[in-house]
Amino acid sequence: MKKICLFLLALTMIAGFMPVWAQKGNDAETKAVETVQNEISQALAGKSEFARKIGRYSDFYRELLKLLRKFNQIGMPKPLKFNGKTVKILVPVNLGPDSVGGFFQLSADGETILSYLPWSADLKPLFIVSRTKWENAASADELEELKELMPLKEGYSAGVPVEASDLTDLFLIDYIDQLPSKTQEEREAYTSKNGLKASLGRRTGSSKCLSYAASLASDWWNIAQGNRIGKYESFVNGAREFGMNPRIVESLYFRQPKCPYSFIKETGLDRVTGEKIAYSPKHYAYIMSSISLPKVIKDPLKKSNSYELPENGFGMDLPFCNSFNKSKGKVEKIRQDLKRYGIMYAQHTSRLFSDKISLTLQGVHAVNIVGTAKLKGEPVVIYYETFGKNHRDYLEDSFFGPRLRAFPVKFFYQGIFFPHRIIADLKLEKGKARINFKSHAGKKIMPEKIEVFVNGRPVGVKRASSILVPLGNNEAELEIRFSRKYFHTPEEPDGYVRRYLISNGNLIEISHYEAMLKTLAERKGGLFKKIFGKSDSYTDHLTKAVEARFNQMKDQLFAARNDSRFVQMLARRIGSNRVLNRSELGRMVAEMMKFNKIDKK
Repeated sequence: MKKICLFLLALTMIAGFMPVWAQKGNDAETKAVETVQNEISQALAGKSEFARKIGRYSDFYRELLKLLRKFNQIGMPKPLKFNGKTVKILVPVNLGPDSVGGFFQLSADGETILSYLPWSADLKPLFIVSRTKWENAASADELEELKELMPLKEGYSAGVPVEASDLTDLFLIDYIDQLPSKTQEEREAYTSKNGLKASLGRRTGSSKCLSYAASLASDWWNIAQGNRIGKYESFVNGAREFGMNPRIVESLYFRQPKCPYSFIKETGLDRVTGEKIAYSPKHYAYIMSSISLPKVIKDPLKKSNSYELPENGFGMDLPFCNSFNKSKGKVEKIRQDLKRYGIMYAQHTSRLFSDKISLTLQGVHAVNIVGTAKLKGEPVVIYYETFGKNHRDYLEDSFFGPRLRAFPVKFFYQGIFFPHRIIADLKLEKGKARINFKSHAGKKIMPEKIEVFVNGRPVGVKRASSILVPLGNNEAELEIRFSRKYFHTPEEPDGYVRRYLISNGNLIEISHYEAMLKTLAERKGGLFKKIFGKSDSYTDHLTKAVEARFNQMKDQLFAARNDSRFVQMLARRIGSNRVLNRSELGRMVAEMMKFNKIDKK
């Protein structure tokens, strides 16, 4: 332990060394060096807030430490000028006597890190410049090697970049700071060696927004479930990125026949890869949540490349569901759905006249909706971009952009969420009921709220992933109410209610069946069905789920057919419930009562 502490101290002292060139720099550049030195020292000591959050579920922090232990001397800072003024300061690390790379990008006053340094799979900073060339340049924008990090226009290509401090009445989903950094933009130094093309400009290159937004939705749900996320080399820029590989999702997209819930699958040609451009978010959502996944998928362009899918696929549970469609979103509904179901895979529309008019007929760019708020008193939707994990003040270039942006709701064409369940697994144990709460993948999960009632009376239990409830005797009605933020379903959007009827070792649960029947009746008469003559993904799921649940209950009833007390208890409960009384279950119980000549009383 002592050796490790001495090693970290030595690295911190190296990083903290102030060379002559830094002492002669202007105040902003000196401050920028101090800011980066402090961040490197914090990272080496395991205290970097930025790196710690991203590294909680990924190898980001582990790789960062390896890189900083190898390249721990800061190079000369340089201003980056745009339209005649310094807009940011670039601070590299020294890669040796002949080159520098990185780069940390800081605000013009040197106080705020706008963008962390990216690196490649072999743990080298992504952008590299000759040390002599770097130190002799008056400013960073003179260097051809860094052209992709140069701002090209004033303002932003879409949305208003924001930080939480800019907003009021803010609801932001959790885990945003733990999402990994990704960018869909290509890098010429990589594409030129890999048979791809590059195009300098904002959003003029790789048209991979749908796969990148889809992969971030997968990352968010894995993080929400406490799962570690993977790492990969970007297909379009060669950077080390973390989380779900967008190219895996895209490879599946091109292999999968047309989704039954979307209309146009592909359009145009990608300027970087030459492939047809994936166009349908519903097709992506269908792949991530509704199909059987292979263990390995081949790349559609480079046939020699293949990708292994994680064991848990995309971390999704139930089929996707529409929060809104065809530019019909409402801020209040979006906020409610974010609280219930988490991250929302979305598309915004084209805009005209400085973002004053929305072309509502089609979506053009995929993002993830992560919150709602008011910006300068006006209601807005907050979304997460596919161009890097950068600060609000980062000026868009050909590689990165700010992460969080705000738009009025009229600029969003559609929003999709992915329902996830908490499953209550009940087993009887000698006059007691053991309830284990788990995710769809079988992982233990603890509800945030739990209430238990036995024969109508409350029973005190401690919140846990497994609870034991005394029943008192062989015959009981057990009711459990539980919930956890984001883990809801459309049939039970405000929390779960499970009512178990128990008698002599026989049991049946009827409340989920009732909830599914109610929701299915509402959805079958919905607008989607009326306009297009077909249902949506979740309605089709409910139709199958209701049938499967009835068949399961039918088997339970057959096993308990000789327990007249149990059948009588069930008949009373069904008779007082309009939905259940008219259901297949109600009809079956009524027939059992007649056949066995059991008195309803």
